[in-house]
Amino acid sequence: MALPTSVPFERRSTHRYKVKLPVELILEDGTVLPVESTDISNTGLQFSCDSWVADEIEPRGIQTHPLDQIRLKAVIDFPGMDKYNSKLYARCRIIVARRLSQDEYLLGLQFKDFENGSERLLEKFIKHCEQKFQKKA
Repeated sequence: MALPTSVPFERRSTHRYKVKLPVELILEDGTVLPVESTDISNTGLQFSCDSWVADEIEPRGIQTHPLDQIRLKAVIDFPGMDKYNSKLYARCRIIVARRLSQDEYLLGLQFKDFENGSERLLEKFIKHCEQKFQKKA
């Protein structure tokens, strides 16, 4: 008797696009941390960072303390997307932190709220990524 094959479960509701973008993380105390995205979607982004940045985000240890209460702002520059405004301003929360090596972490942010209507800029950028992805396929 053959057992039914299981269909892989996909948690993500939106597609991620691998893209390197400069991101400024602004902590609640005003500290600005420059990082680079590894991917982005309509709902958030991922970035890698070293232990110095991880310690700035959570001095007690990014792997040993809950991160869902940490609030920060992400400022992302989408060069060439809009001649008047190319920056996304989003309030975020950390939803995942994974240690990749001794001095490297991968963090995932979820966008919670946007400023200055910048969600339209994100939508435009994601459409641009979709078009590039479709051309490659």
